Formats: sequence, C-alpha cells, structure tokens
Amino acid sequence: MFRDQFKSGRATAETCDWTAGLMPDPENGCDDVNSIFKAHIFKYQKGENRSRFIAAIMGAHTLGSAKVKNSGYKGTWSNTQGSFDNDYFKQMLTRGWGPDRSVEGNDKRN
Repeated sequence: MFRDQFKSGRATAETCDWTAGLMPDPENGCDDVNSIFKAHIFKYQKGENRSRFIAAIMGAHTLGSAKVKNSGYKGTWSNTQGSFDNDYFKQMLTRGWGPDRSVEGNDKRN
C-alpha cells in the first residue's frame, strides 16, 4: 500500500546556484523578461500567445512580496496582496513609481 511505503521529508538546499540566469533580473527590465520568457520558455508558442503567457506569469506578482533575503528587493506590487486578481496590472498603470536606490545598502539593487 502506498501509505505504508511513503517517505516524507526532503533535503533543503541552502543555495540554488544552478538557477542563475533562469529568471529575469529586475535590474535589466523588459529585456530580461523577453530574453528568458519570450525567446526561450515560450519560444515555440505562436504570436499573441507568448505575450499572454508572459502577462499571466507577471500577474502572479499580485500574490506576494519581495523580501531582501530572497531577491535583494523589498515591498509589494499590489494593494490586494494574497489575492489573485488584476491589481498588479492596475498598480503598474496608476501607481507613482520611482527608483529606490541601493535597497538595504546593496548598490546592485535599485
């Protein structure tokens, strides 16, 4: 029976160096988003579908927030954090944005 043979738990990786370059770097903006998602991950999708898939992935930002320990950034992208809705996109169009220089003293995160 599955239940009797199931082994729980996993080894936790303290670092994920092998993931370098697999996600867009916010410092590189749209160029990195296009390079990684449009040119690679969704390379074989036709026309408009690529843009729709990229928009869907970007929309996931409405669910969480950036934490310095994870990404070097801090803050939220949405007023409805934790709700999967279109507030992220509304905020991109309506919120006043400006650079936060040297987040937590890191001059590589602006």
